[in-house]
Amino acid sequence: MKKILLVIGLFIGLHAAAQNPASLPKDTTLSLPEKSFETLWLTFEDHYAFFKLRHIDWKATYQEYRPQINAQTPDDSLYAIFTKMLAPFQDNHINLIVPHVKQFKSIKPSQFQKEFSSDSLVAAFWKMVDQALLQKGFSKLKYAGPEFNGRKLFCFTTASRTGYLRFNRCFVAQEADNIPDAKVAAKILDTVFAAFKNVNKIIIDVRDNIGGNDEFAYEVAGRFTSEKILGMTKRTRKGGYEDFDKAEKWYIEPKGKSKQFRSVTLLTNDKTVSAGDVFAMIMKALPGVKIIGTNTRGIYSDMYGFELPNKWLVSLSNQRYYNAQGVCYEGTGTPVDLVINNTKTDLKTNNDPVLQAAFK
Repeated sequence: MKKILLVIGLFIGLHAAAQNPASLPKDTTLSLPEKSFETLWLTFEDHYAFFKLRHIDWKATYQEYRPQINAQTPDDSLYAIFTKMLAPFQDNHINLIVPHVKQFKSIKPSQFQKEFSSDSLVAAFWKMVDQALLQKGFSKLKYAGPEFNGRKLFCFTTASRTGYLRFNRCFVAQEADNIPDAKVAAKILDTVFAAFKNVNKIIIDVRDNIGGNDEFAYEVAGRFTSEKILGMTKRTRKGGYEDFDKAEKWYIEPKGKSKQFRSVTLLTNDKTVSAGDVFAMIMKALPGVKIIGTNTRGIYSDMYGFELPNKWLVSLSNQRYYNAQGVCYEGTGTPVDLVINNTKTDLKTNNDPVLQAAFK
């Protein structure tokens, strides 16, 4: 999957990290801690796609941390050193996993997560959104698809000639392969979009979307076009820091009973991540789509997953995604047309300013 299945112990990821070859050191006399360090450093050196963009001097990192590793370095110290090396990337697709024990993710800070810092606050946020919909005359919310982390896949409703569609992930079943999963999503979407047959305006809400697979994102986007349109290109690193293979083109194609909406408004924030990033980017390629909220997270690449000699698991970003015009939004996220933040104050006022802007 683009969105993962290094599902071991604590780890649940969402951008595929299939097992790939690690870059092993030539020195066969190294101890296990030294060999594990060298393997991590070399594999990033050979495959990571964004050293320059993220202002990482990887060779200086080697010079700083390599002298701290020897044959007696205990696992806890090695793990601490690795996390110090990886934290500055702020790339959510960088993971370090000690199977069944612990996981480190190189997290990019999120304004939304800072405001809604607990599960209860996030639940209160979505309750507020649901109430705002009801107050605007939308019918009772309906749900479709299986649950994941307590949430159904799709949430949808209508009011007069306006539809509302929400999905907080881009996969049906986490363990499924991308293409079969997208086919299952298509059948569910057929049911959902039947509710929009009399709708000419639609609001799509992918705030706090945890990602999944690109095929799913394209399956949804295809419901909003009647013609084949270039959605994005992506290139995989193959040599030096700026050496990438030929661009792979991905097209948005008409899906299901696609129809023309008079207006399409997409709601995003900085917790719209991975395949959620991709969905926002390709929707921006469609005529007339407006995006409200804040930029998405800016973490697009598939995950290159590999195993260290000590059996720890690591993933990294090895690809660059570009929009239809050749712009890479890695790090900055898919840009919005109108910037509006959600804050905890919204809970006190019982008002979602992003959704209110979409209504207008």
